[in-house]
Amino acid sequence: MGWRKILEAEHRLMLEVADAADKECEHTAATGAVRADLVTDILGFFRFFCDGLHDPKEDGLLFARCHKRGMTNDDEPLEQMLGEHEWCTGRLDGLQVELKELRDGDSGAALAFAADLTEYVEIVRCHIDVEESLFFDTAQHYLTESDRRQLTEEFESVHYYEVEEGVEQYWESLAHRLLAVESSS
Repeated sequence: MGWRKILEAEHRLMLEVADAADKECEHTAATGAVRADLVTDILGFFRFFCDGLHDPKEDGLLFARCHKRGMTNDDEPLEQMLGEHEWCTGRLDGLQVELKELRDGDSGAALAFAADLTEYVEIVRCHIDVEESLFFDTAQHYLTESDRRQLTEEFESVHYYEVEEGVEQYWESLAHRLLAVESSS
């Protein structure tokens, strides 16, 4: 399947949940209320799928291999990728706190939460776009043919483990369900 295809497939799931988040923010703007159960699942997806499964593959495999070939954390676009990973993790922390503190009937706080979630989703979309349109190609220039082959083997090993253990199916089902629920609302 290849390291790039695996990451791009994971990006599609992330964008599906980003679409669900956008729809929830539209719902909040129209009603002044947040559907906490749905938002908890959306934030959980971003926390556990993005921060827990996706980003570690990039950081531990792809970025580490680029470092071996001379790319530094100060080189663009890697600097941007790392900065956005860190920002997204911190922003998710803040969104989870905001959601816990949200009180029924507080439309001002609900609208502020929706604005913050919208900002988060915009950064996720931008991050994916830069990664796919710039970083992956930049990485290809740093990596040797052997590096690319080894990365593919490493990514496929992790990917097939996730498939066998049902991890991939779980996150894929959750992403589809979230978008379906938001689309039907």
